Parts: sequence; C-alpha cells; structure tokens
Amino acid sequence: MQQHGRMGYLFQMKRYTKINITFLAVMTVFLIGFSGTAFGNAAPGYQKQDKEEEHRKVVERLVRDQAKVEKTIAATRILIDKSVNRPYLPELYLRLAELYIEKSRMVYFIRKNSIKGEGSPLDQLESNSLKNQAIEVYQRIITHFPDYPDRDKVHFFMAHEYRELSQFDNMIVQYREIINNHKKSDYVPEAYLLLGDYFINKEDLDLAKRHYHAVLNYPESPAVGIARYKLAWCHINKAEYPEAIGLFEEAVARTPSGKNLDVDTYKRVDIRLESLIDMAFCYGEVYKTNTPDQALEYFRRYAWSRQVYVTVLEKLAYRYLLKKKWQHAASVYRELSGLQHDAEKLLDYSRSLFECVQAIGSFADTDRDIQFIVKALKKQKYSIHIPDEKKKTNLHDYELYARDLVTHAHQKAGKEKSVSDFKRAADSYKLYLDFFENSPVYLEMAGNYAETLFSSGQYFEAGKQYEKILNKIPVDSPKKEEVLYSAVISYYTALKKKEELNYFQTAYARAGLKTTGQMYASFFPKSRHVPDVLFNVAWISYDAGKYDEAISEFTGFVDVYPYGKPARAAVHLILDAYHLKEDYENLIRYGKKILSRPEIKDPEFRKEVAGIVHATESKMVSSLTLAAMDDWEKGKSDLMEFATKSGSSGMGEEALNALIVSSREKGDLDTLLSASEDLVRQYPSSARVETTLGVMIDTSLKTARFRLVAEYLESFAKRLPNHAHNRDFLSQAGWIRKHLGQFDRSTQNFEYLLKLNQKDASRKDEIVFAMADNAVQMGKPDQAIQVLTANRKLLTETGKVRADAQAADLYLHIGDRKNAAAYQKMALGRYTETLGQSDHELKNDMAKMAYHQVQQKNQEYMSLKLQQKIDNAIVARKTKLLEELEKGYQAVMQYKSPDWALAACYRSYEINREFSSFLIESPLPDLSPEDKKQYAVLIRQKAAEYNRKAEEYRKTGIELAHKWEICDPKLASFFAGSPESEAGKSDFRSFSGTVSAVEISSKTLTDQLLKKLHEKLSKYPDDKQTLAELSEAYIRKGDFRQALLITQQTLNGMQDRKNPMAARFYNNLGISHLYIGNDRQAKDAFQKALDINAGSTGAKVNLAGLFSYYGHSTKADRIYNTLPESGRLESSEEIIHPRAREFYYVQHQNSKS
Repeated sequence: MQQHGRMGYLFQMKRYTKINITFLAVMTVFLIGFSGTAFGNAAPGYQKQDKEEEHRKVVERLVRDQAKVEKTIAATRILIDKSVNRPYLPELYLRLAELYIEKSRMVYFIRKNSIKGEGSPLDQLESNSLKNQAIEVYQRIITHFPDYPDRDKVHFFMAHEYRELSQFDNMIVQYREIINNHKKSDYVPEAYLLLGDYFINKEDLDLAKRHYHAVLNYPESPAVGIARYKLAWCHINKAEYPEAIGLFEEAVARTPSGKNLDVDTYKRVDIRLESLIDMAFCYGEVYKTNTPDQALEYFRRYAWSRQVYVTVLEKLAYRYLLKKKWQHAASVYRELSGLQHDAEKLLDYSRSLFECVQAIGSFADTDRDIQFIVKALKKQKYSIHIPDEKKKTNLHDYELYARDLVTHAHQKAGKEKSVSDFKRAADSYKLYLDFFENSPVYLEMAGNYAETLFSSGQYFEAGKQYEKILNKIPVDSPKKEEVLYSAVISYYTALKKKEELNYFQTAYARAGLKTTGQMYASFFPKSRHVPDVLFNVAWISYDAGKYDEAISEFTGFVDVYPYGKPARAAVHLILDAYHLKEDYENLIRYGKKILSRPEIKDPEFRKEVAGIVHATESKMVSSLTLAAMDDWEKGKSDLMEFATKSGSSGMGEEALNALIVSSREKGDLDTLLSASEDLVRQYPSSARVETTLGVMIDTSLKTARFRLVAEYLESFAKRLPNHAHNRDFLSQAGWIRKHLGQFDRSTQNFEYLLKLNQKDASRKDEIVFAMADNAVQMGKPDQAIQVLTANRKLLTETGKVRADAQAADLYLHIGDRKNAAAYQKMALGRYTETLGQSDHELKNDMAKMAYHQVQQKNQEYMSLKLQQKIDNAIVARKTKLLEELEKGYQAVMQYKSPDWALAACYRSYEINREFSSFLIESPLPDLSPEDKKQYAVLIRQKAAEYNRKAEEYRKTGIELAHKWEICDPKLASFFAGSPESEAGKSDFRSFSGTVSAVEISSKTLTDQLLKKLHEKLSKYPDDKQTLAELSEAYIRKGDFRQALLITQQTLNGMQDRKNPMAARFYNNLGISHLYIGNDRQAKDAFQKALDINAGSTGAKVNLAGLFSYYGHSTKADRIYNTLPESGRLESSEEIIHPRAREFYYVQHQNSKS
C-alpha cells in the first residue's frame, strides 16, 4: 500500500470554531452504542439492554436534534430578513451556512442508521443538497459583501464543502483564491497544506512537495509541523530516507506546542509524536552501520518523556524485526524490557527477544533475557487483566523459552571453553531454578547449574549445589555416584584456591569434602575413583596445617595404593610436610625408603623423588657453605672433603658448586679455578657445566690470565659444541693463541671455526690469512699454501686476490715456478687499483708477489760478466735484463706499498750501479789507440749516467725510509746498510736481538707478586693501576706475550684514550713488542704514548733508541734534546729497554764531549 494514501485518509479536513455541543454529544453516544465492544456490556453507567432498542433511541434523539436545528434555521432566516443593511448581516449568513452543514450531517446519520444493510447514494442526496445550500450562502456573502473582512475564512470553508462534495476543481479555485488574493491571511499556509494533501491523494508527489515546501515559508503557522511531516513522507515514497529523517528530526525539534490548527483532524494528531515514531521507520535505512547502542542513544536524545521513548522503541524494534536485523532488534527489546512494567507487553517483548536470539545463535545476554522473562511472568502473576488460563499457558510457554535459552548458552560455553560464558550460563540457571521451581526438568537443570558453576570456577558454590541435588534425588538413583563424586571434586578444587574463600567458606568446604568423600568411599568402594577420593580426604589435614596427621594418613594411603598419580601426589605431600616442619633428616630417610621400594617403578616419579632428596641434601651443603664463610680455611677443607666423599651420589657436584661460589666471593682464585675444573671434568653432563665454564672464562679474563682464557674458551667449545657463542669463543681463543705465539694451537681453533659455517665472509678472510700467517711463522710454507688454496672459495673477492698473491709468492719461495706463475696470473687478472686503495694488506701482498717475481732475474743479471773480450750476446742479455728488472721494480713501486717500494728502490739502485761497473770493467775492443781512447771516454760517460741514476734511487730510498721512519730489520739493510749510511751497518737483527722469553703458568702461580696482582684484579677488574703494574711485572719476568695481551686488552677497553694512564700502557705495549721482535709495532706504540703524554720519559728514551738503531739520527737527536740528565733518568718509574738506555748514555756522553 502506498504511504501517501495512508496520509490522505489519516488527516481529514477542518471544522469550525462554533460547533453545536448537543450534536457532538449525540454523535458520541451514537458511535459508542454503534461499536458495541468499546467498553463491553459491563462498562460503568450502562445497563444490559437490547441493542436494537438502544439503536432506536439514538435515532430518535438525532431526529429531535434535527428538529431543533431546523427551528434554528428558520429563526436565523427571519433574523436575516429583519437585518437588511445591518453590519452583522454577513455573520448571520455565515451562521446560516453552518446550520445547513450541521443539518446535512444529521440527515446523513439518520438516513444511514434508519436503513439496515448496505448504504446507497440516496443516503447522501439530502445531505449534499444541504451542503450546496450552504455553498450558495457562502457565495452570497462573497458576492454581496465585498468589504466583509473575513472573506478568506468564507473561501476556506467553501473549499472544504467542495471537497466534501468531491468537487475538487472548485475546491482548488477557492484555495487558490486565498493564496493569490489574501496573501496575509492565516489560512494561506493551511490552504497550501490542504492542496498538498489533495495532490498526495492524486499521487502527484512533485506537486505535493511543492505545496508542502510553500508552507515552510510561514514558520509561525501551526501548519509548518504537519507540512514537514508530510514532506518527509513524500521523500520516503521516493526512498529518499536521509532527507525524510532530517525533516522528521526538524518536526520533532521545532514543532511548536499550544498552537491550534483550524483543521479538525489535525487537532487530534500529535505531529511531534508521529514524526518521532516515523523516524524509527527511516532510521534503519539511513544508519545501516550504526550499532544498537548508537540507535538507542539517538532516540533517547529526541524523546521527551519515558512513555514517548518506549513508544518509539516499540516501533524501532518491530522495524528491525521485519528487516531481520536480529542483533539490533534484540538490543532494543532488552531496553524496552528494562523500561516496561506492563505484563502483557513484557511477555510480547520476551517472545520477540527469544525469536531474535534463536536467529542470531548468540547467547551472550542469556542471563538478562531470562531475567526479563521472569520479570514478565512475575508481573503476570499479579495482573487482574490476564485470565488464569492464559497465565498458565504463558508460564508453560515461557518456561520452554527460558529453558531453551539457558541450555543453548550452556552448550555454547562448552564449545567455546569460555569461563565468562560458563559464568553467564550459571547465572541464567540460577534465575531459571529460582522461578521455575515446578519445572518438569528441575533436577536436570539443577545438575546443569552445578556443572556451569564448576566450569566457571565457582567451585565452592558448585559443591553446595551438588549436595542440594544429592538430597533431592532418590537413594537408589544411578546418578548418585556421579553427583557425590562431583561434590568431592568441587570442594577439593575450591580448597586448592582457598585464597578466594573466606574463613567460613574454607571451613565449610573442608567439612563438605570430608563428609562427601567418606560417603563416596563407603557407598562405592569398588569405584576407580576411591583412591582419589580418599587422597582428597587425607589432603584436608595437610591443607589445614596438621602435618603430623597428614604424614600419617598419606603414609597409610601409599601403603594401600602404591601405584598411580594419587600415590605420587601423596609421597610429594609427605615430603613437603617434612619440609614444612624442617625435618630434613626424616625427609631424606623417607625419600630413600620410597626409592628402595621395587614396586614403585615409574622412572619419572623416581626421578622427582630423587630430585627432592637431592635438593634437601643441597640444603645440607648450604649449611656447610655458610660455615665456610665464617672460617674459610676450615670450611673450604670440609667442602672439599664432602665433595670427595659424595662423588658417586651427585652431592659432590653440589659441594663443588658451593665451593666455587664461596671461593669467588672470598676472592680465592686458585680454589675457584681448581674447583671449577674439577666440576667440569668429573661431571661433564651436569647442567652446571655451561655456567661453570662461564665463571672460569669470566674470572680468568677479569684477572688477565690469558693463557687460561684461551684454554677455557676451547674447553667450552669442546664440551658444548652446539652453543650459540662457540664461534665467538673459538675466534677469541685463536687470536689469543696467535698473540701468545702458539701458532699451531691457534690454527686448530681457526680450522674448527671454519667448520662451523661462518656466515660473515669478512671474518673468514681474517681467519684464513691468520692461519696462513701461522704456518709461515712456523716455517711451513707448504701448509700456508694448503690453507690458502683449500679455503679460497670461502673468501671475499678481495680476499681471493690476496690469497692468490700470497700463494704465488709462497710457491716461488719453495721453487714451484709453474704454480707461482698460475696464481700470479689469477691475482693480476682480478686485481684493480680500486681494490688496492681500500685494502692496504692487498697492496702489500701484490707488491711482495711482484717483487719476488722480478727478483728471480736479479741473480742472473748480477752474474753476467765479460771476460777478456767483448761478448755481444752477454752485453745484449745484460742490457735486456736491466730493462726488464728496472721495469719490474717500477711496477712494484706502483702498488705504493712502503715496504716493497723501499726494497724496489734499493734493487733499482743496485742494478744500475752494477751496470755502471759492468761498463767500466768491460774490455776494450780491438781498435786504434785513438779510437780506444775515445771509446773509453764514451764508456765512462755512459757508466757515470747509470751511476747517477743508481744514486738517485739510493737517495730516494733513504729519504723515504727516514720519512716513513722504517723500523724493520728486514728493510734496514736497504737504507742503513750502504757504505754511506749514517749507521754504516750491513746486517740487521731486531732491536732486542735474540732474547729468551718465558711462559709463566697461569694455573699454579708461585710468584707472590703476580698472584697478589691477579687476586687484586678479581676484586677490581677495571683498576688501571693494577693492570699497568701487572703488565710491567710480566715484562720484568720475561713473559712478554702475556704482558702484550694484558696491555692491548686494557687499551681496547679504555673509553678515554687521551688519559695519561694510556701513555703508560702504550709504553708497556712498545716494550713488549721490542722484546718479541716487532720493532715496527713498538715504534707505533711509543709514538702513541708521546701523542698522549709528550713528557713520557720512558717512551722518549725507547723511541729515540729505536730511531738511533735504525739510523734515523735526526729524529733521535730531536728527542734526546728534550730528555733530562741521566741521573734523573734513573729515577723514572717507566720501563726503559736496556738497549735504549745504552743509546741514551752514548748520546749523552757524546754531547758532553
């Protein structure tokens, strides 16, 4: 059905301000009597009588009233005739027209009610004739009284009568007359409104909208609210819901109250209420994504009273129900149920709510829904408007609804395993059971209630509920065992969480558990649950803190039931009771007794008991440890003795661990390390091995005992091969061994490290080249070649070039020129200048390879000599070799490696000087004396050129050597060994010469000074003064590599390298390098010391002596000039190398002379 049709019939026309009160009263009585069922036959003021008689009296009364109206019409006519030219004559005509209208209605009703059966057009004939008479009177007023001030009203009334007569064209003319010629009339907006109604009925929505919009131009008119309302319905009929709801909102918010509209039917309609109700029709279409809470808040905002809010929510809920928006409908019905108190409506709400919940399949609000059902049924119980039979039917139907809801909620909770859902289901069951006490399934529902209580964690209440069920079921019920056992479990579980119980509940649960448990064991002795039940009964004593009683009961339980989980738990509780009593001796005794019983075979359980016994024995070890802290020497001996005696039982490990902890706290390093080594050796499978090795590594590292650090790192990797830190540990151990000169062991660590599949390619480069260098240091070039070639594929691109260069050089060294040439070709093919710029070591290796490759021809070149006569072949060969050698040495220099550039310079000097000598010493050809003389002059000139060239190379080499401050015995002969050299030396060894180094064992430190310093470091590992003293002590003892590691490690850990203390460490580092033959590194270390502290006497003397030794006299003298007198030098606390001290004394003596 079209909605605009509904509007057209809902709102009928006006009526006048002057209405015959008698007529209205008569019509009211008539309508009541005609309906017959509005109030029923027993309504107050009425007696039971024949309906036809009553109807006859009503008709008679209407006839009498008609007669009165006719008399009034006659009287009015007479009055009109007597009032010609009177000013009130138009008012009399207007009154006459109203009387005709009044009579037409009476005639119509009399006619209608006097003829039984269907009506006919004749029923309206007389009535319409009277209306036409009224129209003629209205027309007479318009025609004869042009100055009548209320002509707009006459047109308005006339339009109404035309409408009653279905003369719509004439009606429109009258409304248009008002609109066009009476623009300020109050009837204009009403005319627009009624025209809009006409077009609505004609289904012309556009024209209707236009007229309703026109009404809105008269905001003070009471017709505005109705216009907005009807305009909204126009939009609804076009499915324009947002526009419609906006107009409804305006109608609710802006429709004025207290203003009367001169249209009868409209007076009986509350436009605000109708607009609010119809907003519910549109809301779901406009706000499709809004939540139910948003919908409720929306209408709560617009409703002006509780009753209005309830009314609109009823419409909204029904609308959602029709649209099958079950969740929204359910939420609105719940809101209504909370507001409503009428029993019948509450029942209707509950029925609809049940329909929604079933459709949704969600039972999250089951407790509330059942509460509403119960509320409705309670209200019904005391209602006088609902028959008893209906109440009984409702009670039956709604019990089924409630039962269905709660059981579905229970099932959902079971599927979801949700505690909150079980809690909601339990609350719902309680509501159900409290109200439906006579339910045919009461016991089943009570059982479900107990189950949900248990599942929701309400164990105490579950136990009570099971006991209630127990009292209601028959003695011989097959469910008795299940209920009784459930009560036991419920009380037991409640006591397990007794922090959630108060004192009364705790006592009640204990009594309930004991009572139900004893009943269960008595009634069902063969049940498989009896051991568990009796266990729980015994457990009550333990839970109550009665430990002696608990031990006795549980011991008896274990004797009867030695198998299964209850027995295991009983043993645990017995042991725990002993523990709580601090009776450790009996605890160990009972635990060992259990372990000795052959029938107890469960390996896991035996392991648990053994663990408890072991832990208890550990407490005894703890007591020994505490005693040791008071008297260390005695306590240490007792722990060692206990560890020795308990080695087989496992307590030896505990004792050793306690000894480790105690010795660490006491700072007894020897005991700490020896006990740690014993634990790792004697108990290799212990879980403490990793921690103990960590302690060993940490302690040796903190105390700077690097030989031990390397050993422990290797031990860690060996014993824990899959540990995540193994790569780092093996790497550190390898480098420590290398720095200690233990090249073979260093290589072993690196080899193992490569097998662990290192992911960092750059670290693989470091490792492979370190292994190759170790082999070279050990004088094993074949091994170095094997390392480089076997691991080549692991290297980076740069690393491969380096490896090829080194392999080529090593092959040359062992005389394998073929492989040397092959690897040289590979290296040259991959090398680029860009690679060399970013890698100093690569440039050095490439230059070294090139130098030795060129150097192969040097021996042949130097050996070519002329004998008694000129041999052109020899001359040609020598000349060619000179060119090739010089070109090759130039190529070496192009790599810009200082070491090999210096060597190439010297060799270039050497070959040019040799060629000069070759020319001078060559025999003269067979020429005339004059020609021989000229030939000799030419040869000397040519030889002089080669000699000058040689001198340029030599000077360049010397200048570069002094510039670069070369302090390397392998290079010294290239610049300091020539006859013109300031040093005048031709054979160089390192600055210290051959010095016998020692290796001081870190395990058994007999040197008291070293021992004292290491122990001090264990307490203050970051004490730089102690570290400096320790490094210097090792230098003086001759363990230079240990001193070097201590010094280097300390410098690596220093945040502030500008600290004056750092200069002392660099001086010690330089001394260590001097003693092991690393003169170049020593020079760098001394220089860094002076960069930090320019006044460091030790660093000055050591560096000046080194410079003097290598012929850098100018730089040495510059330093010597800043040094104090020799007497003051003796008082310096810094370490000075003995040979540097000698250089200083010689220079000082020479300066005096």
